[in-house]
Amino acid sequence: MKEVVMRKEYDDEDEIPERRHSSGKKKKKFGWVNVLTILLVVVLVVLVGVYAVINHYYSKSNYVSDDKITINKSTEVETESTGLTDEETDALQSEILNETQDIELPNNNNVYNILLIGVDRRDKTWYGNSDSMILMSINKDTKQIHMTSFMRDLYANIPDVGVKKLNAACAYGGGPLVVRTIEDNYKLPIDNYASVDFDSMIDIIDAIGGIELSPSDDEVRVANNYINEMCKLRNADASAHQYTSSGDQHVDGYQAVAYARIRYVGNSDYQRTERQREVLSKMMQEMKSSSVTELSALADTILPSVTHNIDQSTLMTLIGELPTILSYEIVQSRVPYDDLYSSKGEMLVPDFSATISRLQTEIYGSTTVNE
Repeated sequence: MKEVVMRKEYDDEDEIPERRHSSGKKKKKFGWVNVLTILLVVVLVVLVGVYAVINHYYSKSNYVSDDKITINKSTEVETESTGLTDEETDALQSEILNETQDIELPNNNNVYNILLIGVDRRDKTWYGNSDSMILMSINKDTKQIHMTSFMRDLYANIPDVGVKKLNAACAYGGGPLVVRTIEDNYKLPIDNYASVDFDSMIDIIDAIGGIELSPSDDEVRVANNYINEMCKLRNADASAHQYTSSGDQHVDGYQAVAYARIRYVGNSDYQRTERQREVLSKMMQEMKSSSVTELSALADTILPSVTHNIDQSTLMTLIGELPTILSYEIVQSRVPYDDLYSSKGEMLVPDFSATISRLQTEIYGSTTVNE
């Protein structure tokens, strides 16, 4: 306030009367130019420090540009049969293309879509099948995070490959091809993807400190079989990670990943996608209560394990918004919707127009489908 009054009384800083000490000596002036210079230096130091920290962590991550990943359509990969003849496949493909080709992708800068891909890849020489595909849609308008699972056996017309099950897209072209496939088939713009294999997921959950789960007796029985398999591959002691009981408990990385992989308990793959979203949601809950030091240590573990196409500026923006994002309401869903699909061969074939309309409306609040 004093500064404002002084500027009203004097037009020029040099005209401000100099105060004198009792000795009569002039008090040395500390010019505003010097103050602003120091403030600018402080700001620059802070910005450089922040950039250095972000750059440090970003350099640890496994960023892969989309153009570095090629489609292996001429290579034999491990994919499951669709169960349809070529004639049946062609007829189905033509029918779905006619139904969806004029549907546009929605456009809203306040919605950020990132596809989280869990890969089953014991052999590191190929991309692996994507057994978990969860679209995380962060909507700043509604203050919600929508987590939508896409089931592995869904019909998919994979660009440059043809009709396969959706989980085969990753085997042919990694994360970028999964993104293109979901965009083309389900008319959703996807900004980025992040992919991690189940082996790395164990370490990530352990770095968080584990999560809270409540498995049933049947889930414990099947999960322990997965734990035996994973421990054998990692030369770990299975007895140290086995479930010993059902019900509410704090679980480690092996137990959580085994729980997420369960397919033949309950409603098959439908319930497995629920377990996968549950594990992801519980991980986010644990992260909310983490300190800066704990989050820093977590970043050291997570980043080298994740393959992604998120550029550095986008990552910096996400990190800055993370405290706000973690406070958003989490909404979960799954494609196909219970009442909007049929089984053809070995695939789940959605009612595409109705599915796209419902999916877009859930995430964006409106749809581009003409109904």
